[in-house]
Parts: sequence; structure tokens; C-alpha cells
Amino acid sequence: MRALRLDYYTGRAAFTAGTALLVVGALVATVAFLEYGALREKVSAWEAKVAAVRTAARRGDASVPRNARDQEAVVQEVKAAHAVLQRLSLPWDRLFGAFESVRANGVALLAVEPDPDKGTVKLTAEAKSDAEMLDYVERLQGVEMLANVTLAGHQVKTGDPMRVLRFAVVASWVKQP
Repeated sequence: MRALRLDYYTGRAAFTAGTALLVVGALVATVAFLEYGALREKVSAWEAKVAAVRTAARRGDASVPRNARDQEAVVQEVKAAHAVLQRLSLPWDRLFGAFESVRANGVALLAVEPDPDKGTVKLTAEAKSDAEMLDYVERLQGVEMLANVTLAGHQVKTGDPMRVLRFAVVASWVKQP
């Protein structure tokens, strides 16, 4: 039996690149966490302001703006802040983790376009063959976080000598507690 020689690349450049990516990822996560906290504080402040205005309005306090447009503006700002907070609190890591778990040989995921308002996500990918494409869609249908997984369209890239098949998949995403 012949000895098997494995040559793993363990150069300093790979270590440096990995460390740099780790630092950048940690910085992005920290910024997102701080932004989330700031938005939560803004929402709390606006909710307190709306509660104070409503309480004062019930008592007939003269300091309350009587202009309906001013009150409506405050309500709209609170709704906008809630919408932003709701988008930030979505389980993005579980959604992207679900896509990573569906990896298939011969399929390259090019884009993920979530629409939190509609609860849908659109995936754009490329496959080497139609069988690989259909296998990938079938695997996506098995993900419990996704429902109504549908092949939205596909086309063969005619200019490419490999005749790669580009396709789009649309799915509803099930928000789990």
C-alpha cells in the first residue's frame, strides 16, 4: 500500500486573511448590535412621548398640540421606528443558516433577496445542469423554515461555453418563535 501525501496550505497569508475576516465580522456584528440598541431606545422614547400626549389629551391639557397633523406625524414616526426595529429583530441568522444547509454540488448561490414586509425571499443561483437545479429546489422544499418554494424562472447563459443554467427560486419564509 502506497503512502498518501496530503499537502495542506498553511501559509501565513491564509492565517492573516482569516484573522482579518474575523475582525471585520466582529466589527460589523458590534455595529449592528449598537444600532439595534439605539433604535430600541428611540422607539421607547417615542412610545413614552405618544403615551404622554394621549394622557394629556384625555385630561384636556393645554400643552398638548391640538393640531391633528402634529399628532399624526408623531404616530407615523412611531410606526416607522417599530418597522425598523421589527426588521432588525428578524431571525436573519437562521434564514441564512437554512440556505447554507442546502448546499449542493454544482449549484452556486448568487443572491439572496429577502422581503421582510411580504415574508418572502428570492434566491438567484446557477447550476451546471437542469437535474442539479431541480435537486436544489427539491432540497429547499425540505427546509422547515421555507414554504411555497417555487422555481420562478430559469435561462441558459448562451454566451458561456459551459452553458450554465441561471435560475430564480421564490419562497415564503415561516417565522418561527
